[in-house]
Amino acid sequence: MISLSTTPEPRGVASIGPSPWYTRAMEHLIEVVQALSQARDIATVAAITRDAARELTGADGATFVLRDGDKCFYADENAIAPLWKGKRFPMEICISGWVMLHAEPVTIEDIYADPRIPAEAYRPTFVRSLAMVPIRKDAPIGAIGNYWAHNHQPTAEQVSILQALANTTAVALENVRLIDELREKVDTLEVQQARIKEQHDSLEVFTHALAHDLKEPVRTVRAFSDLIVHNKSGQSNETYFDFIRAAAERMAMMVDTVFDYTQLHDPARTVKSDCPMNEALINATENLRQLITERRASIRTGPLPMVSAQPSHMMQVLQNLIANAVKHSPDGVKIEVSAEDKGHCWQFCVSDNGPGIDGPDLKRIFEPFRRLRQNEEGAGLGLAICHKIVTLHGGRLWCESEPGEGARFLFTLPKAESAGMSEDETQAAPLEKVTGDGLARVLLVDDREADLELTRILLRERDKVEWNLSVARSGKEALSLLTQAREAGVPFDLVLLDINMPGMSGFDMLRALRAEADDTAVIMCTGSTYDGDIQEARELGAQGYMVKPPSLAQLRPMVDDIPELSWQDEGVTARLMRAA
Repeated sequence: MISLSTTPEPRGVASIGPSPWYTRAMEHLIEVVQALSQARDIATVAAITRDAARELTGADGATFVLRDGDKCFYADENAIAPLWKGKRFPMEICISGWVMLHAEPVTIEDIYADPRIPAEAYRPTFVRSLAMVPIRKDAPIGAIGNYWAHNHQPTAEQVSILQALANTTAVALENVRLIDELREKVDTLEVQQARIKEQHDSLEVFTHALAHDLKEPVRTVRAFSDLIVHNKSGQSNETYFDFIRAAAERMAMMVDTVFDYTQLHDPARTVKSDCPMNEALINATENLRQLITERRASIRTGPLPMVSAQPSHMMQVLQNLIANAVKHSPDGVKIEVSAEDKGHCWQFCVSDNGPGIDGPDLKRIFEPFRRLRQNEEGAGLGLAICHKIVTLHGGRLWCESEPGEGARFLFTLPKAESAGMSEDETQAAPLEKVTGDGLARVLLVDDREADLELTRILLRERDKVEWNLSVARSGKEALSLLTQAREAGVPFDLVLLDINMPGMSGFDMLRALRAEADDTAVIMCTGSTYDGDIQEARELGAQGYMVKPPSLAQLRPMVDDIPELSWQDEGVTARLMRAA
């Protein structure tokens, strides 16, 4: 601490001009003013002021007080012993409050002789005398206090220096306020500029679509329309109409995709909630059901977590990444969706065993309209939309790949408040009441509600099959029902099992079933005609392989090979019975 003589000028002795102490104090105050002029936050102002207040007057302690509504907030202090740093007191009972309310300084030689002092608050401290000045005389915003451990009457020069420090502090605090406002405005401007850039990028995407991708189907429609109008050969126009229809569908797809992309520039439109990624995956694979079936793709996944996101956006990200893997891989591609807890976020991975991506293309695949192959269908915006959605949610999306070794698309997302794994918690449906003496008990397992209903209608209503039928909507639910039935003494006789289900595939369930030494007869009931799936079903011990839509014509010969079951025909009705 700078040593400044604090010997007060002799009382009753006239002095001419400022004392040597005052001159030295003013020189030091100039240094303090320079330091305050460079302060950029309140904490720095408080630290400079508290130290200077004690150094300039040689006091035993100094406090920096700010007005906080109707309270005095003792923001900082520099003293020989603790005072009230961090505490708040009502304005009306605090001497600093009195100074602010009256906008004038006060000096007290004996604190216990002044009624404005709350003696009990001071009794545990070293304070015996004080001087307090307001920060800013017009509507004070704070106060600076000096304290002495002995009875001391502060001189007029000391109070003057202290008030000069307070006035300089007021300017510094105003500068901090202006700087904070400027920072807020700069931040707002940067956000606006970023939004303008995103809107400009979206406009460029739309312009690109108009200039290139949308012109192609329009040109096709126009050209074949002209051919139809001027067709003088007498040949059928059916082929021409097929080309026109395909061009119109491509145009509609382009318009929808470009519109979706251009809507992803405003974070305010992203309504986040606790989003179960298992559910998003189910919806995504449902939308891709036809593509997955046609290309004989398979999707495996474990339990996926809950994230803070817009559910429709998460479904779109998973759908685009899975579709990208299916379309760019040979038939029968195997895709896996997984999640890893990274502490502050969840990291997801959509991997495949496809052909992989060349190194130079890894940096370009997320650019709008980027296609890696000629004559590639689609708008070229799928991965760009994924990248924009993930970024909009505060995450990151990237790709890791080596040619010939598949691709791994990884992305991060913020955790939901209930951030645990949203493992399939579907409660097992109660067992249906057994009806019909000797009728076989059959469990139909499929995650798709439409397929469950279609199977029931086709076999029960159309083909007149009679049995005791229960349903399960996941592999885990099916295993639970099988165990429940076995323990109840009414085991199932047959399982009709879908292959492509999220969470636990049909093959995974069949493996688990056999691992439990459960030899319940299983017939796969799936849309896949892939030879590899048929072979795997056979190797896992399935008694049959039925392709959707199911029919009695397919099912009957498969059941004939199961000794425990038999058919009992009664007119047009085929009753599936337990063998006697």
